[in-house]
Amino acid sequence: MMLVRSAAMRFFAGSLVFCGLTLSGFGASAQNPNPLSPIPPQGFQFTGSWDCEGAFRSAKAHQSTFTGAIILGGKWIELTEQDVQPATGYLAKYLIGYDAQQKRLVEFDANNFGAATYSSEEGWRDGRLTMVSPVTQDPTASYVANRFLYSISGPDTFTVDWQISRTAALQWIQSDHLACKRRTKG
Repeated sequence: MMLVRSAAMRFFAGSLVFCGLTLSGFGASAQNPNPLSPIPPQGFQFTGSWDCEGAFRSAKAHQSTFTGAIILGGKWIELTEQDVQPATGYLAKYLIGYDAQQKRLVEFDANNFGAATYSSEEGWRDGRLTMVSPVTQDPTASYVANRFLYSISGPDTFTVDWQISRTAALQWIQSDHLACKRRTKG
């Protein structure tokens, strides 16, 4: 009887240790998940100067220049956009980084016509980063939400698509497309 009880106690104690280690591992991974990175995968860099061409939904031509930098200790992307055509004078500064409190990527869009914020819970997936605005409750707004899709299309090219949704059910409509090429030195 003593041998059976001793074996049962060892089994029980071993089970407790196993469960404890397993649960502590789950707790540690839940508390310290790998944060999303705003830096694109496979070594792509937004740094430098870019010439961008595309069109608005109306088929009207859109040309702009972008400059990019990695800032704040390599933790944030800074993109500056200046429209060339149409000559509206549009200027914007976009900052994309990780918000540890929200556990998501955030984008701050400050431009000479206004400002907006966007976020992504997924980060970069298959060479694409989708940043989505909150849904507005403003009944006078021309759309209820919008998003930007940054897509890496090569080592020296990326695209930016701006899409809007007129409904809270988020049915996206293409509003702007830009294909950007890195400016070569020379």
